[in-house]
Amino acid sequence: MKRKSYHKSTFEKTSRDRQIKVYWAAISVFSQKGYEAASVQDIAQKAGISVGSLYSYFSSKEDLFKAIAEMGYAVLEQIVKEWNPRKEDSFRSAMTTLFRLTLEYSRKYPDLSKLYLLLTTDSLSPFSEKLSKQMEISFRSAYTQLLKNAQEKGELRSDIDLEVAGYFLDNTAVMLQFSQTSKYYQERLRQYLALADDEEMPDDRIVDALVNYVCNGLTNE
Repeated sequence: MKRKSYHKSTFEKTSRDRQIKVYWAAISVFSQKGYEAASVQDIAQKAGISVGSLYSYFSSKEDLFKAIAEMGYAVLEQIVKEWNPRKEDSFRSAMTTLFRLTLEYSRKYPDLSKLYLLLTTDSLSPFSEKLSKQMEISFRSAYTQLLKNAQEKGELRSDIDLEVAGYFLDNTAVMLQFSQTSKYYQERLRQYLALADDEEMPDDRIVDALVNYVCNGLTNE
């Protein structure tokens, strides 16, 4: 899906290394400070460029934020492409892969996950309402296809509302994502699992339990 560009043409003429530095500096600053507290000066300093250079690439802080939000959504959509459950895959194996990919990507791109969490707040709804639709369509389509395949194979219970089931699966994956990147949700999960401060996150236990709960509720297992 073609995405809108929020940068100026001068940004395309600079080196790829500089582009990456600017993007990741912005992601880091926005995810740590939030949209309102983050400043163009903070971002430019972290990227190792002047404020003037940054404004030559983006017209405003808002455009820069929209650009990295689009980048964040593109990375999240990569999960859908990598997941890509096949028709012959069982519902259980597809859900296991999804939850493992969620853990992997959340830890690989923690600042992007924090940015996504930031976009769920009401204060940034003007951004998220427009930007998130593309991503939600991709995830919703993947869940719908998975559930339809499972239904056709007789794996799914006959009384399941497919739309609500898709919403349930997405919420489960999103909360798993937040539990790896937000300090609040990290601590919340550790408390529910009764983990000591020095204990590592038990990935297998978490994934197996989530898959079991999903399958017990939706399938004929």
